[in-house]
Amino acid sequence: MAHREGVPNGVMGIKRSRVKTVPEHPNEDGDEDHTEQETSLQEPAVEPKQPALKKVSTSSQSSRRVSFGDGGVNHIEPEISLQVPAVEPKQPVPLKKVSTTSQTSRRVSHVSSTSSAPGRRRSRKGSFFVADNPYADSLSAYEPEESDDDSINGKMSMKTKVRDSRFCQRKRIVRIIVLLCLLLGLALGLIFGMAIKKEHDRTAGSEDGTVLESYGRDGIWNNIRLPKTLTPLKYNLHIRTDLTNFTFNGTIDIFIKCIKNTEVVLIHSTQLEIPLHTVTIHPENMHHEKDRLHLKRDPWFHEEHQYLVVELKTPLKAGSVYKFSAMFSAPLLHDYNAGYYRTPYDTATGERWNAATLTALTLARRVFPCFDEPSFKANFTLTLDHEPSYIAIANMPIESNTTLEDGWIRSKFEESVPISTYLVAWCVTDFAYKEITTQNGVLMRVWAREDAVDTVEYALQIGATILDFFDEYFGTKFPLPKLDSIALPGFPYGGMENWGLISYKPSRFLYKESVSPARNKEGICSIVAHELAHQWFGNSVTLKWWDDTWLNEGFASYVGPYLGANHAEPEWGLNDMFTIRSMHPVMTIDSLSTSRPISLPVATNEEILQQFDLISYRKGASIIRMCSNFLGEATFRKGLKKYLAEFEYGNAVRDDLWKHLNDVAKEDGRLFIDVKEIMDTWTLQMGYPVVTVTREYGRGDGSLHFRTDQERFLLNPQSNMTTNYGDLGYKWYVPLTYTTSRDAQFDMPSQEWLSPGHKLTVSVTGVEESDWLFVNVEARGYYRVNYDENNWQLLTQQLVDNHQVFGVTSRSALISDAFNLARAGSLNQVIALNITQYLTSERDYVPWVTVKDVTGYIGDMLGKTGAYGDFQKYMLHLVTPLYQDLGWTDPGTHVKRQAQGIAVSLACSFGNEHCVTEASRLFAEWMQNPSVNPIPPDVKQAVYCTAIQHGDQKESTFAMEQLETTNSDTEKLLLREALACTQMSWLLQSYLTDTLDTPEDTKTVLANVAKNSIGARMVWDFFWENWDVLRKTYGDRAFYFADMVSSITAKLNTKYELKQLQSLIKDHPDQGSAERALQQAVESTQANIRWIQNNYNDVATWLSNQIDTLGL
Repeated sequence: MAHREGVPNGVMGIKRSRVKTVPEHPNEDGDEDHTEQETSLQEPAVEPKQPALKKVSTSSQSSRRVSFGDGGVNHIEPEISLQVPAVEPKQPVPLKKVSTTSQTSRRVSHVSSTSSAPGRRRSRKGSFFVADNPYADSLSAYEPEESDDDSINGKMSMKTKVRDSRFCQRKRIVRIIVLLCLLLGLALGLIFGMAIKKEHDRTAGSEDGTVLESYGRDGIWNNIRLPKTLTPLKYNLHIRTDLTNFTFNGTIDIFIKCIKNTEVVLIHSTQLEIPLHTVTIHPENMHHEKDRLHLKRDPWFHEEHQYLVVELKTPLKAGSVYKFSAMFSAPLLHDYNAGYYRTPYDTATGERWNAATLTALTLARRVFPCFDEPSFKANFTLTLDHEPSYIAIANMPIESNTTLEDGWIRSKFEESVPISTYLVAWCVTDFAYKEITTQNGVLMRVWAREDAVDTVEYALQIGATILDFFDEYFGTKFPLPKLDSIALPGFPYGGMENWGLISYKPSRFLYKESVSPARNKEGICSIVAHELAHQWFGNSVTLKWWDDTWLNEGFASYVGPYLGANHAEPEWGLNDMFTIRSMHPVMTIDSLSTSRPISLPVATNEEILQQFDLISYRKGASIIRMCSNFLGEATFRKGLKKYLAEFEYGNAVRDDLWKHLNDVAKEDGRLFIDVKEIMDTWTLQMGYPVVTVTREYGRGDGSLHFRTDQERFLLNPQSNMTTNYGDLGYKWYVPLTYTTSRDAQFDMPSQEWLSPGHKLTVSVTGVEESDWLFVNVEARGYYRVNYDENNWQLLTQQLVDNHQVFGVTSRSALISDAFNLARAGSLNQVIALNITQYLTSERDYVPWVTVKDVTGYIGDMLGKTGAYGDFQKYMLHLVTPLYQDLGWTDPGTHVKRQAQGIAVSLACSFGNEHCVTEASRLFAEWMQNPSVNPIPPDVKQAVYCTAIQHGDQKESTFAMEQLETTNSDTEKLLLREALACTQMSWLLQSYLTDTLDTPEDTKTVLANVAKNSIGARMVWDFFWENWDVLRKTYGDRAFYFADMVSSITAKLNTKYELKQLQSLIKDHPDQGSAERALQQAVESTQANIRWIQNNYNDVATWLSNQIDTLGL
């Protein structure tokens, strides 16, 4: 794998060796078991100084006991013994018994979760076990016997041959008889065994309710879910982080309450070195050694479900509290999937390293043994030992700092509130910070590299404002005394909501007015609000299991940006942007037959990863917004307050939320339908409806009459509908809002309910046939609307006459519905194209974002055809008035600055000569004086791309130099995107190849190159050729691999490309977190091919006519 670890000079990579140790305590018979232990340590080429470790003399052990410094916590540091790997010999023939002494051995460590079966010796990459062998004493070793074959001399007599022939026949008969007996015995044994198993299943458990599961049976470890026999109460966790040798080690004490008698303790653990003789369980208040609980056998590891399995001789008793203890260690990898990882950053004096945790979703088990499920909340007391040049921060405030004898610092933190393991966080860093205290007394600090700390001010101020708002809005105050946020270089996600210590990607968090565009500022405000909303939805009230991931993410995606951020920046009109930021993007995915229900049972770690997608985040936000609208904001807020108060520090499922919303809706007289009954139709089945509205014309009674019906909307109605998911007939409870040209009521529209299995007929008095009808006002419902052709014409004419009658959200929705209905074949593509004629008068940002999206799809489909030239001319005609109106000077408001960015981008991309010339001039001016960038922040993206696209190698070289020297994460992001705009294929190929050396940038680079008409094919070939590397590096990350697949395959629209995609899937069945994304890519490609076949001629003709009519 092309993956640079950034190991300093003089330090070699991880080495693994087998280590012999003598356990601290003798076995039950009073004998000492010699053990073998595998270690995973960073072994330097030259023995480094280790001031933190102090050797303690021992006489009976070949290992070293090493103190953390003051004797408080001990760590076993094995002596390294180099051994030549054993080579498995071929099985010899005639064997001769020789005397041997057999000795059993104990497993003492694991790196990768390994055998679920004691009694085996297994060797795996990254792990080695020597297990108990119950037959060791009865087995003998043999050597080959010498042969006395007289036939060599040719002296065998005929009589002897006959006798031997008869003897051979008898041997064959005997063998046949023995074989038949064996087969009969096996059959009887199988029948008897099944009977025993059936009886065991019927009588599992003892009279006192003890769970009696042991090795050799289908144990409770054969389930991804932890049993409900035990629950953690408190963790005492001590970690020592070595950022010189890149290792960490520690001790864990877990206080466990027994809920039901059990002889088995399951603890999640993987990728950790655990000396198994340090694993102990005893009553909470053990006074004598005799109270220590004895084990049936050494603890062992269940690889598939990542359990450390401890089997006890006597059961734990219900109601009692016990303490589980263990020591552990691991390398500190430059790998964000490691749970606890190191991350580099550059300074004026060279490269530096931080250490940080990322325990979501199921990575805490890679950092310390734990009950790694969201429902197993517990209090944590954390102690961190670190080198004196660093400081430590964690979920809770620091309680004390102590300097140890070796000069290291011991930082102890206050005990936490009850918290799930995926939210436990700490960081060992040398960053700087700024701080503020909120109106409600919470200390907020924002950390960043010292040379970037001047860019944290906006996030700090906006964070304090939003936190105070949520305190009041939710009715329960943020419960911690402090809240840290840190911008971690290379962080793989936008943000992670760890309670009291939020992690961010720097480019999504740091803002500088003269450098960052308005869109970036909005993104920072939104993501800060999202992560702060999680402090209530996710941290305080947590999902019980990952099937309700959307409860966390959907709520944070709605109440964060559209309540919290909207409160902090009210002039931005963020509520108007909901459709373009959240709803429309997810509706594209959710209109595929390969989508999924928002609430979905999950049974594997891969399925957990796949829950973190647009469906959980943006569909979740969309249906919550819809629910808020049909209940009313006041009722919705009252229900949330009750829900959060009841389940504070606990766990909940979706039905808990529906119950509280339903109760307050009844109190307020807001609803006659049960909230759960409504929302189940949106959460338990995939997709969404298209509501077909058919007006009745010619009645002449002065009223408007229309009928509505619903069906599932599919972008490709011919797609395979076979699915493993359940459904409710693909019918929904639809809150139908509508208005007409007579009242044009967009704030308080009329509302009806379209119920599953029923059609709805509505009559509106005082409305003429010539008046238009608009359904789904302001796109408050999660559905699309199709009208009869006459009503489409009336709506189109209103846009041309006066488009501002409709709000910006309604205009955006109208455009999106028309083009997506046409894409699916439910509406004539010409009707959708006719709507665009009004755009020469459109000046608002939100509709133009939708136009860029829907016409961008058409451009992608036409890109390889002769009609693309006419398409380019027509689009340039539409955008030129917007470009001329906004120009290159600062337009003033936040929204107009974003509109300017999209105007310049579209104008330059469609070949406006003035735009291309001005962009190239500004870039050339910057090249002349690199220390002064004259390009306005909001047009940087368009200028960088245009100059590189229309320039030669020198522009790309300059951009690469700036990328390597700038310390602005926002600027790095803009430059990476621009480098993909070059029209030189060899530069694109080099850019793709080099990205494998910077894995944190790979997704961005591939997505940007895929947008380039020249690069689209190149990036697809690159993805195919480097599948193994990309799958290994990114396949186990939430979002990352799936997003990569979606961006790379978006433009595929030929049968040849479809066949290639299907071959890729067939050849690589292990697709990790991209499994669903690849299925959706196949369906999208099929839909693209269908669109070309059904629409190309009509679109090409329409465009040609427009060019002629407009004289372009």
